[in-house]
Amino acid sequence: MSESEVFAANLRRLIDAASLSEHQLAERSGVSVKTLARWLQVGLKRPARQTPHAVQQVADALGIDPGELWRSESTCTCAAYADKVKELVSRWERLGVDYQEIARWIDSAYTASRVVERFRREEADLAGVVAKVKRLRGEGELQSYLEAMVREWALDESESYKRLVESTQKFVFAVLPRDPDQMGDWFRRVHPRRWANLLARRKLDDEAELVALIRNLLGEGLSPHEAYEAIVRLSK
Repeated sequence: MSESEVFAANLRRLIDAASLSEHQLAERSGVSVKTLARWLQVGLKRPARQTPHAVQQVADALGIDPGELWRSESTCTCAAYADKVKELVSRWERLGVDYQEIARWIDSAYTASRVVERFRREEADLAGVVAKVKRLRGEGELQSYLEAMVREWALDESESYKRLVESTQKFVFAVLPRDPDQMGDWFRRVHPRRWANLLARRKLDDEAELVALIRNLLGEGLSPHEAYEAIVRLSK
């Protein structure tokens, strides 16, 4: 494969692995959909010197080094494992060996990985709470920890994602402050994106009014857990 073809193949593989659409990647990276479509179709030759700014933006959005976009699959560990799996399955099918147990494990691992990747992308604040409570170091440990949870449930992607959100909220409940003022400050630090959404969507003039809203929720007899859930719903 030429450099351009390798670039196109790697870009497609990385987009699929991140569970993103071309439009989502364009929005996240700031690179136009038209440019991404061209790269996916004809690729891009590796520059002799500095990496183009647009390529760097896409690499940052995918969480990779730009050089990985031109890296030949032959140097990628995943390619070696893919070849081994193909060889094993081919041999087993030829000999009539039942490999459904291994196939189920692969499907389970694949589903768990996709679910957790989506969770870390869409519920980054909640994922951060889990990492802090469990003292996980780095994205890799967080991914592995959450994948293990999802695999145990043996559910489809949709149900697994829903249950993952519900289950990880327990980590939040464990550290919820009970004082209304403290909860407002805690929510602002833990969920900065949801906090900003609340300010915008509730048309509040300042953060003090939002703290007052939280105080009122607790004053209505809601428990800290119920108040937290109500705030989350309002921030969506």
